[in-house]
Amino acid sequence: MRVLKWIVDRANGRAVGVESPQGWMPRYEDIEWQGLNNFEPEAFKELMSVDRNKWMNEILSHDELFIKLYDRLPKELIFVRELTLSSLWRSPEHWEI
Repeated sequence: MRVLKWIVDRANGRAVGVESPQGWMPRYEDIEWQGLNNFEPEAFKELMSVDRNKWMNEILSHDELFIKLYDRLPKELIFVRELTLSSLWRSPEHWEI
């Protein structure tokens, strides 16, 4: 619900985001933390970091599934996958907010 609230707030101009290799991400201060004790900014920073090699391996592991579903797969997913790979290639090895 916290991330959903951020998405809605961002869509309505009440919150901002940071562009990452994976798309737009919230900043720590953009999430409503009330009622969630002890979730420190450092833990959030680690959670939101992007390890390029791990993500590249994850995306490349989708090949078999994409081939299996090729005739039913929306072609836009192939383009989104390529854009994500391109974004990862242009990113540092370890991206952080």
